[in-house]
Amino acid sequence: MKKILSVLLTLLLLAACAPAEKKETNTIIQSTDPADYDMLVPFDASPIRYNHGIYLGDVDLMDIGSRLQDHAKTAFPVAGNYLAEGQILTITRANNLLNREGTDNPYGLNPPKGSLFETGVGNTTILDAVLVADIMEIDFYSKTDQTQLSGIALAIVFNQTIDVNGTSVTITDAKLSDYAQTAGRKLERYLRTISGLENINIYMALYTTQKIDSTLPGHYFSQAIFTAREGQFSPLDEEWVFFPSASALSKDVQNSTVFNTLRSAIVAFTPESIGTVGEGLYIDGELSTLKITVNMQAKTYTEVYALAQTIVTLLDNFNHAKYDIIVKIESNFSTVALIHLNIDDTLTIVMTD
Repeated sequence: MKKILSVLLTLLLLAACAPAEKKETNTIIQSTDPADYDMLVPFDASPIRYNHGIYLGDVDLMDIGSRLQDHAKTAFPVAGNYLAEGQILTITRANNLLNREGTDNPYGLNPPKGSLFETGVGNTTILDAVLVADIMEIDFYSKTDQTQLSGIALAIVFNQTIDVNGTSVTITDAKLSDYAQTAGRKLERYLRTISGLENINIYMALYTTQKIDSTLPGHYFSQAIFTAREGQFSPLDEEWVFFPSASALSKDVQNSTVFNTLRSAIVAFTPESIGTVGEGLYIDGELSTLKITVNMQAKTYTEVYALAQTIVTLLDNFNHAKYDIIVKIESNFSTVALIHLNIDDTLTIVMTD
């Protein structure tokens, strides 16, 4: 009897360590966009979902996930893979990875206790720097066999600006990149120690946050695909830019000019326009997505409707054949209208009230 119990315990431990398999009763939710992933349901929430948001602002949380999903398409094509929430990183695994490296935690991604991190700015160093803020994971299952994990994609999130005794200290891009790539390779080595992941394809992207009070998300700056334990990081050129600003004007004169024209027209249209701002995502120097928020104090539905129609006509001044435009109209802290102009010239207007 003892021998049987021992065998059963061994089998249970092996099952607990192995990557989760999807049940054969999965249902497929097809994406409304053929360029995006179909999902497997039932949906299993991430075991580390409560870790996310502790050290990150809301603006980063959504950007990290959506951009990771887009980037992962290079490793896991939409045509051959289903998307699922990450299940490999448990709370214990994630916490160990996010802790400091030490003799009892060799795969810790943060610098050892008592170490000084060189920022790359003169002789400035940071004692006990916390560089790795979070890790996010999404999983993929093959469309030819949806019960088996075909690959995983991970984002390692780094703090580039750290508060030191009330002063913000920013690490140079070069120093952060060197450390981040080393951390990424260490994470890949750790994942290979997990049963079932020895030879699985792994996509990894490195993300840097803005200051915690920033209105803009951070950005990805490097990526790698690890196949059969081989992989090298390559740079990514991404940047979020605020409109109107000197940065936007110096980076993109044409779209800055058109945005300012839109902004002036909205001020002229509504007697109580509080403000219009925009956020543009640039990839390889080209505008990829433009999000515009219009704040007003609406007194009638007709005001909101008329402003939405006016904005639609003004959007034709943008070169929207190259990027999507999303406009959110808010009144008294509530969203009253949404406008979405796709790159394929498809227009959607939703009046929320």
